[in-house]
Parts: sequence; structure tokens; C-alpha cells
Amino acid sequence: MSEQINSTTTTSTANTENTAQIEETNEVTQSSLGEVVSDKKNGGEFDDVIEKNVVVWMKDQLNKEKRRINRMGSKSIPVDVKNAGIIKEENGVILNRMELNTNFDFDKVSQIMVSESIECPVKKGYHYITVLLFANNPIPLIVPYIYLKDTQNKLTDWLFINNQFSRSRHTINEYKDV
Repeated sequence: MSEQINSTTTTSTANTENTAQIEETNEVTQSSLGEVVSDKKNGGEFDDVIEKNVVVWMKDQLNKEKRRINRMGSKSIPVDVKNAGIIKEENGVILNRMELNTNFDFDKVSQIMVSESIECPVKKGYHYITVLLFANNPIPLIVPYIYLKDTQNKLTDWLFINNQFSRSRHTINEYKDV
């Protein structure tokens, strides 16, 4: 991993009323690994073939990173992404939102590491990163993430949601090369 976040702050809520309110008051763009949200303003169209190719490519990238970690003598625990996207808040903050298929309590995350971004060759304008989430266990969770490259999205604000709909927000205060 090329960038390490050495400071995060966390808040969480499992209140579904708050969730609905956030989604109503903010522009929400969400996509899972298997579907795309069409950007009609920019002429974007849904293309099932492209999305299937994106999923295959992302799994390959994730497996490459897992093999690299294993060669270094470490392990990681892969977590399936159920849904991912961004939330643009009224104050201009862009939240990178990930709904993950796990019961893990993301409030326990104390460190986040992200790889350098790689341009997705099958989906123009999108980039891929691998996200490592460290908690009190020495073995991190490893999660694939694809996003539309945007100068406003610094990948510093994250919202993780587990299977119980518990929300955990993390803000990265500092990047550090490792």
C-alpha cells in the first residue's frame, strides 16, 4: 500500500430515520459492483457488459493485492461489497460510501490504508483502489473500491455500513507514504 492514513475519527449511527434524512437532503450516487448509476447529465448510459467486465477486473486487482500481501508474509480478510458510491453533502464534503457484507463493527477501525489508484481500463473515468481496514486484529479487512475520478474527492471521508445497517464514519486527517 502506498498511502497510509495514521489518524481517523469515527462516529456512527444505526438510526434509519437519520439515514433517510441524509439521503433526502444530499445528492446520492450509489452503485454496486454489478450495476452502474447512469450519469444522464454527461451522456452516461447503463451497459451491463461493461459492468460485468468491471467486476471481473476488480476481482483480479483484489486477488493481485492479496497475493502481494501473502508474499510479504501477511494475511488479509476479503469483504464483499454489496453497494458503493458517493454522497455529496451540502457542505461540499464527498463521502465514499461502502455497504459491506459483514457483521463487523466498523467503529473498531483505527487505521485505513489505501493503495495508489489505478485507472479502470474498461470504464472510462473510473479508478480503482484497494482499501485495508485495521482494527484490534492484526489481520486487516481488504476491500475493493471503484470511483469516478474527481478532483473534489480526496478519498478522505468514508462511510462504512454493515449488515445490521450500523453506520461508521471515518475522516482521514493525514496521508503518510509507507
